[in-house]
Amino acid sequence: MIRSHIEAPNTRAATAAIHGKAGMLAERFMRLPEVSATCGLPTSSIYDGMRRGDFPKPVPLTGKTVAWLASEIHEWMASRVAARQL
Repeated sequence: MIRSHIEAPNTRAATAAIHGKAGMLAERFMRLPEVSATCGLPTSSIYDGMRRGDFPKPVPLTGKTVAWLASEIHEWMASRVAARQL
């Protein structure tokens, strides 16, 4: 059986975002306790921020399991520092 490998455009973009120049894994997932510890916000504030649209939304993994991209959490933290300097 011959399988053709066809990816949707958004899948290619997501794959490219996860892999570095040499195809090495450059991204990692963070679960909620780690996100909370990293950014210093309680769980309720994280979910409130997601509802308002000013905190990154998680990526669904399986079933009810979700995780956040570490790069998006770090970008959010950098944006908070930049906003402080305005």
